[in-house]
Amino acid sequence: MARTTGTESVRELIADGRLNPNEKLVINRRSAAPIDGILDNHGNVVVDGKPYATPSGAAKAALNAKSADGWIRWRVPRLGGKTLDEIRRGS
Repeated sequence: MARTTGTESVRELIADGRLNPNEKLVINRRSAAPIDGILDNHGNVVVDGKPYATPSGAAKAALNAKSADGWIRWRVPRLGGKTLDEIRRGS
């Protein structure tokens, strides 16, 4: 997967109103059910009740993968399925 760059954290995206606390997130998969996550008010991505400090850490755990770019894997249904990276970049 392509690496993304950016300086804003999820917490900053919440602070400036682009994302909301308790925002629903989803990772869509081709051959399996989607994985749901939620943002807490500290900017953590919570999956199965466990908070992760970064989107990539949460995606890696949720997908049981050695690595995963959570900024491009997590999508925000409320915003038409935009990725966190698209939201961070203002796309």
